[in-house]
Amino acid sequence: MALTEDKIKNLPVMDENTTAVAGKYTLIYIALDKAPTWLLLGGQRNNPLSRKAESIDATSKDSGSYGDKLPGMLNWTMSYEGLYVMNDEAVDILENRFNERKPVFIRQEYPDGSYRTGWASVTALDEDHSYSGVSTLKVTFEGKGAISDIQKLSAKPTLGTASGTFSKAAPADVAVTITPPEANIRTVVMADGTKLAQEVDYTYSQGALKLLKAGAVKDHLIMGDNMITITITADIRLTFKLKLTA
Repeated sequence: MALTEDKIKNLPVMDENTTAVAGKYTLIYIALDKAPTWLLLGGQRNNPLSRKAESIDATSKDSGSYGDKLPGMLNWTMSYEGLYVMNDEAVDILENRFNERKPVFIRQEYPDGSYRTGWASVTALDEDHSYSGVSTLKVTFEGKGAISDIQKLSAKPTLGTASGTFSKAAPADVAVTITPPEANIRTVVMADGTKLAQEVDYTYSQGALKLLKAGAVKDHLIMGDNMITITITADIRLTFKLKLTA
């Protein structure tokens, strides 16, 4: 006999206690200012985090046949591997901090929007420009002090208001509020598929998104309603309706 729809609905389902995390959705951001404003480090391929404790030998004559170790000072490092992206402001920050021998403030963000932050020295900045492949960049971050525990977003990200207006005759920046303020923006995409560039077409810091009148927004609007997609986490996309008027 063929399975009926009711029988299919009643088939046993295995309990799922864990969910695998796709590594491509875990991203590194570099702080631009004290707010902080987070800039995505472009071209990312891998960003492993390593946390270790120094090993202290506590072996004595009483230890028997096996040695005894104690954890000492804790430290962490993060490696970055990715494409070398020209005119990437986050890369420019790394260049500057490396040359000035000053630390950077970094954020490692997971697919659900949770994140760690910490100060780190840039101790290696390696470019590779093979004739037979793409140009790549490798960076080593060595922690200065602790990297934070994973911090969860305090609420599910939402828009303060879901719509706005852009005047063709008298253009002005468009302000959009996102809550909670610690939520970060991954991408802003116009209705025609155009991806906006941070610090060029829009700015964002601590819940305040501003679509810049001098940016590409005005060039990708049609008269009437335009749906702009704002990606916050790997699976949360907010839609802002921007109406273009004469």
